Amino acid sequence: MTHPLHAILLSVLSALPLFAQGPPVAGPKAVNAGGAGIDVVFEGVTRLSGGAPRIRSGQPGFTGVTGQSGRFSFHSGSGDVDVLVKASADGNILSFFLNPAGTPAGEGGDTLGLFFGGMPGFARGVSLWRYGPWNSWSKPVRVSSPGGIHADDVQFFYWQCEDGLYGAAMPISGNGYRSTLGEDRGRFGSKSVSIHGAPRRGEIPCVSVGFGHDPYVLFESLWAAGMNEMGHPENLRKNKTFPPVLENIGWCTWNSSLLGKNLNEDLLLKAANYFRDGHFPVGWFLVDDGWLDQTGGKLNSVRPDAKRFPRGFREIIRTLRDEYGVKNVGVWHALNGYWEGINPSSELGAEYTHDLITYGERSDPGGDTSRWRTSAFLSPSGDAPARFYDELHRSLHDQGFTFVKVDNQLVVERIAGGNFPVWDGAARYHTALNASVSRWFGNTIINCMDMTPDAWGNFGTTAVARASEDYFPYEKGETYDLQRGNAAAHVLQAVYNSLYFSQMVYPDFDEFQSHNPNALFHALARAINDGPIYITDNIGEGDFGVLRPLVYGDGKIIRSGEPLLPARDCLFQIQDPKPFKAFSRASGIGLLGIWNCADADSVEGSFRPSDVEGMRGERFAVFDRTSGALRYAARDESIPVSLGRLGCRLYYVIPLTGGMGAIGLIDKYNAPATLLRSSSSGGVVTALLYEGGTFAAVGPHPPRSVSAGGKDVPFKFSGGLVTAQIPSSGEPGKTTVRIVF
Repeated sequence: MTHPLHAILLSVLSALPLFAQGPPVAGPKAVNAGGAGIDVVFEGVTRLSGGAPRIRSGQPGFTGVTGQSGRFSFHSGSGDVDVLVKASADGNILSFFLNPAGTPAGEGGDTLGLFFGGMPGFARGVSLWRYGPWNSWSKPVRVSSPGGIHADDVQFFYWQCEDGLYGAAMPISGNGYRSTLGEDRGRFGSKSVSIHGAPRRGEIPCVSVGFGHDPYVLFESLWAAGMNEMGHPENLRKNKTFPPVLENIGWCTWNSSLLGKNLNEDLLLKAANYFRDGHFPVGWFLVDDGWLDQTGGKLNSVRPDAKRFPRGFREIIRTLRDEYGVKNVGVWHALNGYWEGINPSSELGAEYTHDLITYGERSDPGGDTSRWRTSAFLSPSGDAPARFYDELHRSLHDQGFTFVKVDNQLVVERIAGGNFPVWDGAARYHTALNASVSRWFGNTIINCMDMTPDAWGNFGTTAVARASEDYFPYEKGETYDLQRGNAAAHVLQAVYNSLYFSQMVYPDFDEFQSHNPNALFHALARAINDGPIYITDNIGEGDFGVLRPLVYGDGKIIRSGEPLLPARDCLFQIQDPKPFKAFSRASGIGLLGIWNCADADSVEGSFRPSDVEGMRGERFAVFDRTSGALRYAARDESIPVSLGRLGCRLYYVIPLTGGMGAIGLIDKYNAPATLLRSSSSGGVVTALLYEGGTFAAVGPHPPRSVSAGGKDVPFKFSGGLVTAQIPSSGEPGKTTVRIVF
């Protein structure tokens, strides 16, 4: 097999052939005359140098390295360690595996991995690091040198070289071991841990690495190759479908019930009445934490708390659906049932008494970390998890629930201690969970507290997962801390995390409140993302003016066809005092959100139409949705922008054909997504819409006519912008517009 010109090459002390995934096939060669480790070479330049394995603490030094056929043997007095390298089909992604080959390897909490002594030409980098104390979420962290990366728990790392080339690495897991990226004695690499035991199964996955000139193509290729090597090619967003149940806007009980303290049947009815009286069409409710039968954080049964929901859920769900038009109701539970698992002294504990295992965890990771508690859940070695999830979900389905949110997915690493290799247990738990969700809820789940490889690596075919820290209601004195901050911190964290989470799922930016003073800041980010949109408004306090532009009249959300990602010149910006730009596209039109995510009274900068990746053409119309102004700009023309504290703006970048182009319904945030179909040719613009509203298009001069459903309608024309009020046809998806210039 001949790899393309830009393939990555490996070199050691002797010429070592590189092999594609699958049966070994001879590939290109490279020779490095010095050093005693693996070098990664791309476009004739060494990009990573001195790669060598770490198999346990206090291991002896290696005396040399030899290799052939994609297997590199590192020699020491206590035995050899093999490093295996597999290449993606295009040769641009390399995946590294370790085989201790009989040499004593790290077990339990000890780590093994592959580390590179150098990263020649490194200029700047960003890691997405899972932070404490809850260990649920990741955040962007600037990396000034490869050896300065966090010691472990890095979920994704990307960097740029001095010559402009991009590099990226992701951890790959399997065979009992969970891998993350990290640092060892100033060297960048991967860290694999079993947490319990030392599984002996040959190859241990460590890390996938790649290089390229387009970072977005690189990240997508990296994740595709890594997931393939992990045996989970299904776990890619491009292979999944957004759940129809979540196509409408939702309301969650969490913050509106004071974190579950006031959750009961009456709250649900009050919320339903509130939305009906406000003529706001919420499509689903999510019953969050606070409903389960539990004692001291331990689950007693799969039934609801009898004091809060004495009639169960069947009647209230029927009422919500039939009398209030709430089409779907979802429900929360933890991966381990409840926060502290199953109560061994309960009815449920008796049912699973022979399947329970215990584990220790900190009682309050965010407070007094000296106190520990003992919790219990089901051993993953048998069929108990499958029976438990089936029992729970069958009961919920019979009550009328149509989807679930499954929280606390990081808990497997805690359960694993003293019990099982973490990756083995995680794979079994998630296989059982996903099978039950598929059976009872049509595969509709919101995965949550999930930014660890043992969770995200096992999403399977499930399509939605949280990509951010919790939404925190507005409070005076709130900060820009990415771990518990304001709207700016929340949006920025979610967009950066989407760089890797969007490879697997439709990123969920979490709920928000329309009565937050910075609600528009939140709303714009969700409007131009491609994930679910839901709120947790306090009853009677919502601002429907903020919410209506997110949805059609029937509550269907208006979302992009791709995730919201940082613009290329913002990939390394994080919270610098500059405008933060993020893009997506819908109907071939670019969407560019710009926020002041910095702790600054004002920021100034610029944007270009080319900030929206993938746009074709050299000249565009640029519509400022915030001010309603239209202008024209060349592809790389710089347009100034300034924002006050927590300011935000939204721009549409519209390709033109003959000076024409449809924009969509501009009374919605994501106007381009309202174009179900459009065309511009022969002096005519046509569009098919889901419903009517304020329609806009671009034209070279005033049109001769604008019609809707074949009937002329009044219009306005100013500076190239055509606007008209379009009546709905009365049937969703059947409203037509025709503009003749």
